[in-house]
Amino acid sequence: MRKIAAAFSLLILLAAGVYAQNPPTLRIVTDDPTLPSELFYGDIKVKPLRLRPGTNVRITIDDSDFFVQQQYIDFLSRFPEQAGFDSWMNVLNTAAQGQGCTAISNTECLHQARITASGGFFGSQEFNIKGGYVFRFYKGSLARMPSYAEMVADMRSVTGATAAEVEQKRSAFASNWVVRSDFLASFPRSLNPTQFVDNISQTAGITLGNRTQVISDLTAAGNTDAGRAVAMRAIADSAEETNKEFNPSFVYMQYVGYLRRDPEPAGFNSWLTYLNSPGSDFREMIRGFMDSQEYRNRF
Repeated sequence: MRKIAAAFSLLILLAAGVYAQNPPTLRIVTDDPTLPSELFYGDIKVKPLRLRPGTNVRITIDDSDFFVQQQYIDFLSRFPEQAGFDSWMNVLNTAAQGQGCTAISNTECLHQARITASGGFFGSQEFNIKGGYVFRFYKGSLARMPSYAEMVADMRSVTGATAAEVEQKRSAFASNWVVRSDFLASFPRSLNPTQFVDNISQTAGITLGNRTQVISDLTAAGNTDAGRAVAMRAIADSAEETNKEFNPSFVYMQYVGYLRRDPEPAGFNSWLTYLNSPGSDFREMIRGFMDSQEYRNRF
């Protein structure tokens, strides 16, 4: 899989003379050393020409191996593990061969399988404990969605090589969260445990089922920052908060993952209204983003 990311030949198509007086700098931007870098010519992002190793054959988002790898990068902030990559490739290869499909073409069968694959990342436990987790911290205590830059950085901060490492990073994220200045402005240390838990629950707009236990645990911890971090995690990971923010986080991550930008309010609200309506279909929204020209133009 890494060969796909490594086999990039970069083709820069810029009009001659645009920067004749002050030639811009060619910059390689690496936000995460474990993920592909991006190339900029001045402030213009360069679209790469990806080639198969040792050939002139282009790699495109229509290629199953590149498509699967991109789902891992965009939605889980990591490269795929071999077993997971092979499993999704088997799903797409089977569809491409028309196996298990009836009354539709192999092309449409593959298209439907790609929607299934992409949806599988949103429904995965790993996405919930990363993207969903970060999203609920923002919505549950700051009453806002994270910006694109915040989400990308925070998702990377809770990404690890093992389950134990992810858990350690999630814990560190919560510890850092409760000492943020914007968090403390809304939930100062002067609040007692009951006030702290109830004020966050009110901000989140939920009735916490295990409210008494969370308050008791925070009281036993001495209402310290460490205890507050545990309480904040309990609220963010509660069934009530998870269910409330499932659809909003789903729509939000379509913009972050597919389009790599903040959602525009009108589009976000339109898709959220659609998902909240009876008979809505998550697959239709995935199809809308996956087939959009904006997404395809990234590649």
